[in-house]
This record gives sequence, C-alpha cells and structure tokens, in this order.
Amino acid sequence: MVENASIVRAAILVGIAAVLEAALSPLLTFGWVGPRFAIIGIVIVTSGQRDLQALLLGFFGGILTDALAAGTGIFGVGALGGLAAAAVSMRASGRKGDLRAILALSTAVAVAAYDLIGFFALSLADAGGPSFVAYSFGGILPDALLNGVLAYLVGAWILKIVTKDGGKQA
Repeated sequence: MVENASIVRAAILVGIAAVLEAALSPLLTFGWVGPRFAIIGIVIVTSGQRDLQALLLGFFGGILTDALAAGTGIFGVGALGGLAAAAVSMRASGRKGDLRAILALSTAVAVAAYDLIGFFALSLADAGGPSFVAYSFGGILPDALLNGVLAYLVGAWILKIVTKDGGKQA
C-alpha cells in the first residue's frame, strides 16, 4: 500500500489513538460495542510499514492502551490485540484495490480478533462473562462493523498524515 510512512508520525498517532481509547471509548461504548480507536489507529499506521516496525507499533499501541485503561479488563489483552491488528494490517498491505475499503476490512478483522482475545482471556482467567454465541452476535459482529465503518470514514485521512506522499499507492 504505502511505502514511505514516517515511523515517528506513526508512533505519535498510535499514542494519540491509545489516549483516545482510554479517554473516550468508555463514554461511547454501548454494551459490548464501542469504538476501538487504538485498533483503528494501529491498522491504519502500520499499513505499509516493514514487518518489525509494524509489530512494534502494534505492541506499543496495545501496551499503552492496557496501561492507560487500567482496571477495565485483563492486562495484556490490548497488547495481543495490537499485535493482531498489526499482523492483519501487514497481511493486507500488499492488496490492490480501494485503499479505504482495504483499511475498513482490515480494521473489522482486527477488531474481531481483539474481541475474541478479550473473550478467551476472560474465559481462561475464569472471570465469567457471556456465552460465546451471545457475545458473537451481540458484541463481536456489531463491534467489527462499527469500527470498519469508522476506519472507512477516517482511514484515508489519517493515512495522509502518516505518509509523505499523502497515502497514494506506490
């Protein structure tokens, strides 16, 4: 997708996304569905980065989200979710087509992976929680759709900030 993204700008935007996640997501969440600003930011800024840079940005964003949103879940879920988002973004980086649609689909898949990681972390910690079927249809699917739409609406604009060529495909 994008070859010349600035790692410094990408790290700053991932940090801003993590702060937005900690500050605004609890206020905008309805049940299990809410904006995942950190995941959206990680998917967008790691698009086109080299593998190691993308994974480090994903881990940085996830661990920062875990640290800022202390007490809202199991520590480490954000870090694994950030790594999953970076991996999904790296995999989708070579695809041809509409950039906004690719970012939206990548974000939807990354948010679904993040939600699954959170669900299984609660199960493994024996912390209780909803049934898998109820959470799938009431949490994972609407959450992925909401965040995919958000990424579609703002993804190309954020990518212009991170890249030197304004997000144009190389």
